[in-house]
Amino acid sequence: MKPFAPLFISFEGIDGSGKSTQCQKLYHELLGRGYKVHLFREPGGTHISEKIRDILLDKEHTEISPITEMLLYFASRNQLITEKVIPALKRGEVVLLDRFVDSTLAYQGYGRDLPLESIRQVADVAIGDVMPHLTILVDTPLETAENRMDDRELDRLEAENRDFKENTRKGYLELAKQEPDRWLILDGRESIESLKARVINRVTNLLNG
Repeated sequence: MKPFAPLFISFEGIDGSGKSTQCQKLYHELLGRGYKVHLFREPGGTHISEKIRDILLDKEHTEISPITEMLLYFASRNQLITEKVIPALKRGEVVLLDRFVDSTLAYQGYGRDLPLESIRQVADVAIGDVMPHLTILVDTPLETAENRMDDRELDRLEAENRDFKENTRKGYLELAKQEPDRWLILDGRESIESLKARVINRVTNLLNG
């Protein structure tokens, strides 16, 4: 196992963007290099967080209000960082998250039109100053992303309307524009291997830095 200062990387993008594939690719690459690395998904990653995930993504739960939805995401997130993420980072390990706080800003802020400042105030309570060293956005046109999900059963968020999804995608790009040093934006239409190479190049620079 290679010794290293802690590294925290999140992957973001609309559903069907290809972010989860790239997250898995990086996870196995780092394992192969001998790093102690953890991969968690959001919402989820702990017993309690997975229970919250079931509530959030169940298509039968159409009555969930935008504020309830936002608060449940942060409840799941707080449990994950308290139970798994912070301890791993304190041990000097690598943590990869398939979604983090930027998902809530994009989906519930730009997608649901909740005030961004209110979301950030909840974030201050739920996650404090725990933020990724790098956030990788796999930016994919909505039509491409939806075509990739044609053969699977959609959850409550995946089944949302196109305006919601387009606003979420635009929100991600706006968030990345506000903090360019933290974000790496990838074109999700590129091949899986091409995207993998770009991710690994950026992460290798961080690991060597």
